[in-house]
Amino acid sequence: MGLGRAKSGLGVGFTGAPYGVREVVRFAKLAEREGFSSFWFAEDYFLRDAISNIACVALSTGRIKISTGVINPFTRNPALIAQTVATIGELSRGRARLALGTGVRPLLESAGIEFVRPLEAMKEAVEIIRRLLNGERVDYLGRTFSARGVKLWENPYFALLDGPFKPSKVPIYVAAIGPKMLELAGAIGDGVLFTAGFGVESAREAISRVRAGAEKKGRSFAEMAVGNYIIACLGKPARGIRGFLAFDVAYARPENLTSLGVPESEVAQIRSTLERKGIGEAARLITRDVADLLIACGTKGEIQRRVEEYRKAGVSEPILLPMETDVAALMRGVS
Repeated sequence: MGLGRAKSGLGVGFTGAPYGVREVVRFAKLAEREGFSSFWFAEDYFLRDAISNIACVALSTGRIKISTGVINPFTRNPALIAQTVATIGELSRGRARLALGTGVRPLLESAGIEFVRPLEAMKEAVEIIRRLLNGERVDYLGRTFSARGVKLWENPYFALLDGPFKPSKVPIYVAAIGPKMLELAGAIGDGVLFTAGFGVESAREAISRVRAGAEKKGRSFAEMAVGNYIIACLGKPARGIRGFLAFDVAYARPENLTSLGVPESEVAQIRSTLERKGIGEAARLITRDVADLLIACGTKGEIQRRVEEYRKAGVSEPILLPMETDVAALMRGVS
């Protein structure tokens, strides 16, 4: 018996490219058949959106848990997120989960969306969303978000209502990278989600900060779920994966590489090349040795061993993120 059936808590995730909605649904059905516990969809800017995809998956599957992974409260207001997740819960018959992040500032700003006070925004958004999903009428005035007398399944200008909203226990995962957001995740989240490019040691260190945040609030960290996207492929990582790592790690989070022993000069060169020559040239500088620290590529056995390393580091729900690979073969290979 392989990983997916032998252990609870192995997820699979996708994003808005390169697969279309119909392909994603086909992969989700396969994931369910192969014993994966959860399906995640990341909303990357200007690509296929998360909600359309997970709605289709909700109607096409029957057991697998379904989660955004992630959406953010700047592009989607907290009240809208709550009603959306409640609707996905209805479609999926109670299988919905929410992973919430604050987004990528340059991309938000390119769409004319203001990125302000991310820690405060996350705290306010989680409180509003959770209270709405609990069936409360919410009056909340925050510095970033507010709600004035809002209650799900009620609209004062709409007479054709179908009865009161039934409280929905949707787990809320807080996507976190920096130390303050990691501690906030421990303080307010039902779970925490680490992005792709977090190596095993980075995950281990991040978990300690999440635990500290939980303990400061008198919460039990043992009750929290810990998810971690892991880029996965059968065989050697192709150029697209190295390009992803060039931006996501060397540029956005250089400390993840330096903490793994990659010289600062090497990280600086990757970053400089990305800024001056673009992602294609920067990808050339991501060596196989560097990539191997951050992804799970190779044979079935190598991928399984990397997943187990994340589990031993404290990740309760590794989430395979297939890239530039035969997705069906990958899912069958590790399940």
